[in-house]
Amino acid sequence: MRVPPEQRLLGRLPSAKDPRTLYFLQYVDPKAAEPPDKRLWQLPISDWGIMGNNQHGNCVIVTAAHAILAWRANELTDTRRITDSAVIELSRQMGALRGYNILARLKYWRKNGMWSNKLWAFAGIDPTDRLATRIAINSCGALDIGVNLPNAWRSADVWVDGTGRDYSPGSWGGHSVPLVGYDVNYVYAVSWGDIIPMTWPAMARYCDEAYALINPDWLAADSVAPSGLNLQLLHEHLQAITER
Repeated sequence: MRVPPEQRLLGRLPSAKDPRTLYFLQYVDPKAAEPPDKRLWQLPISDWGIMGNNQHGNCVIVTAAHAILAWRANELTDTRRITDSAVIELSRQMGALRGYNILARLKYWRKNGMWSNKLWAFAGIDPTDRLATRIAINSCGALDIGVNLPNAWRSADVWVDGTGRDYSPGSWGGHSVPLVGYDVNYVYAVSWGDIIPMTWPAMARYCDEAYALINPDWLAADSVAPSGLNLQLLHEHLQAITER
């Protein structure tokens, strides 16, 4: 059952820029990492959990919990999600119940960890680049994005581009979601405990930040992701740079 429109809360603060942010395609050969036409990492998961985002503006923290669930479900066949109470409590500790910045959360996650999960590295991508988006979702299992939601999406089950004042980017507010799948027509976001399709033109217009994530739960013990790509070398390269 979908969350009613009046309970669909947001909470992403405006995107921040950091000149030290690495860019994904600088370290990935598109030919070597050529993605399939479709990838749906959401399929093993039936219960995503709302994790307080119907009561608090903690979507930026919820995004991390949903990404962790996607990694564990596909690599470790573990579909146990982080509890709503644990997500709300960490949101409270981080001062994120009424909004947070994605880049700040990524840095916190890499430095301190979240729910015993420590992010290895992250790298930005151009959200208007379909190939880069597909490569990142396919190879990393999730793409961490910020979206400027229009008023037209308040009760929408599918996020599409459109014309008129209600489709003005950000007229509703800023939101944080992970993308866990794509096909020729849509990318698939996790929000308010559900999968929401978003058209490719809508992503190009409304998404203004996107980050590929490298996480140990996605590589497990063999250093090979479920996509079949070996990300260990990429992790080591990015780690060496980010620790300078």
